[in-house]
Order: sequence, then C-alpha cells, then structure tokens
Amino acid sequence: MAFFRGEEGSVKFKNGTGTTEAIVSTTGWTLDTTKDTLDVTAHGATSRSFVGGLVSGSGTIDFLYTAADGNETATLVDDVLTTEDAGDAQFELFMDTSGTKKVSFAGIVQNTTLSAQTGDLETVSVSFITSGAITNAI
Repeated sequence: MAFFRGEEGSVKFKNGTGTTEAIVSTTGWTLDTTKDTLDVTAHGATSRSFVGGLVSGSGTIDFLYTAADGNETATLVDDVLTTEDAGDAQFELFMDTSGTKKVSFAGIVQNTTLSAQTGDLETVSVSFITSGAITNAI
C-alpha cells in the first residue's frame, strides 16, 4: 500500500483556455465535493428513499507569496477581481509528484486572502468553487 505525503501535492491553474501552469510555492490545497440528495419517498411509505442529485465542489489553495511574474500564480490571485466570470478557469490538484494522480475541473475564484505577519513569511489563500464536471483520476 502506497502512502503520499502532503508535500507531494501541487496545483496547476489557467484562467481560460490553454495549458495549465504550476502555482509556485504551494503549501497546501483542499477540495470538498458534495452531492445533493433528492427525497423520492412515495406517499404511504414507512421509510424515506433518496437519489443522488447535482455534484459541486469548493476548496482552497494556499501558497507563499513570492511576487512571481510570468506564470499563473499572479493570475490566480487576480482572478477574484474578474466580474461576470465565465467559470472557465482550469484547476488541477495533484496528489503526487509524478502528476498522474489528480483532480481537475473548471471553477471560479471566490476569495483571496493575503497575509503578512511580523516574523513570518507572507502567504496567500485562494478559495474557489467548481463549475461543471469534476474529473477524479486518483
């Protein structure tokens, strides 16, 4: 049985079409996936019955602020300022260093938190929601 360490994870991002690029200095990411349930209990039944409904996801990407330019890191931070966002930003969240175990989806950046503390490194946390299908290849 193989185990993966957190430092093996990474993130790639592209706002719109094209090839995703690495987000530099990633320190962590999360993805919460949810499936709605629909109550399909028949009248007169003595127990409830449910079916799965729509799937959605949300999560965060955390990284160290490096003032990187010329890659998608700055674009990821700026994407929260896009009004009337089409939800076409491409996300790839990797579980391993080989790049074979990943979750990919289109999404929208909802929130960006910049943090600067005396005696500590500056950090960025980005929150997103998925838009459309989530492809799970883990």
